Amino acid sequence: MELTMRNFTIISALLVLAGCQSSVPFEPVSDPCNSLQHLSTVGTKAEELDRTSFPSGTRFITPDTAVTRDYRPDRLNVHINEKGRVERIDCG
Repeated sequence: MELTMRNFTIISALLVLAGCQSSVPFEPVSDPCNSLQHLSTVGTKAEELDRTSFPSGTRFITPDTAVTRDYRPDRLNVHINEKGRVERIDCG
């Protein structure tokens, strides 16, 4: 493959852009419920969780749990999937 000036310019631009990529997929603007402190529990079996390590008012939500739709940014939600593992953690 012949490396023309145009190809060289395109490849150079792509390399520069690749170098600008952040290694962190996102940077939260705020984390009012401190969810980031509990992200290591994602994938854990719900029965193995030390529920006392979570803040008061934390909701442990399973597929059959009825929850209110009110949004409280300071409330931590632990979502447990049908297999009994923590699927995600968020505020609300």
